[in-house]
Amino acid sequence: MPKLLAAVVLMMSASLHAADPAVTRTFYVSGVECGSCVYMVQQSIGETKGVEDVQVVQIIDNYAQVTFNPKTVTDHQIAQAVREAIPLHGTPYLATLRVKMPEYAKHKAAIDQLFAGWKGSVTLVPSLEVKDEFAIHFEPLKADTKKAEPQGWRLAAFTEAMKGLGVNFTLVQEG
Repeated sequence: MPKLLAAVVLMMSASLHAADPAVTRTFYVSGVECGSCVYMVQQSIGETKGVEDVQVVQIIDNYAQVTFNPKTVTDHQIAQAVREAIPLHGTPYLATLRVKMPEYAKHKAAIDQLFAGWKGSVTLVPSLEVKDEFAIHFEPLKADTKKAEPQGWRLAAFTEAMKGLGVNFTLVQEG
């Protein structure tokens, strides 16, 4: 009986985690110059509804490893929280996502058209150093305070569009 009970508990635990919609994503953060900057960005992201965990790391590439519920908060809202962190050195902190896409050049026209439709929300910036890689820069979020649901651009919209085009990509992730 104890083995059966342990198996049931294990199955229940697995099903709870399967239902957990949390994702962990790396947001690259510009403007982080010191440990106090790390603290300010981490605090701002951590206070965002739907964020479950955040770790900001200051190394060559400053980044925030954020675990969040995409049903509660959007990628854009997390980037906005980075932007709203108190800038200690005069320059606002800005968040980007980095995308690797084999054959990016082959699909560039369709991807540019897609991002033209998101003008005012996000901008695509090709990497000058890494072939087939680009960054998604977030514009300031223009939230409607009357709406309760998550607002702004979502990576899920990009993922669906890429599926529709038959294009594969991966996010650059740290850790």
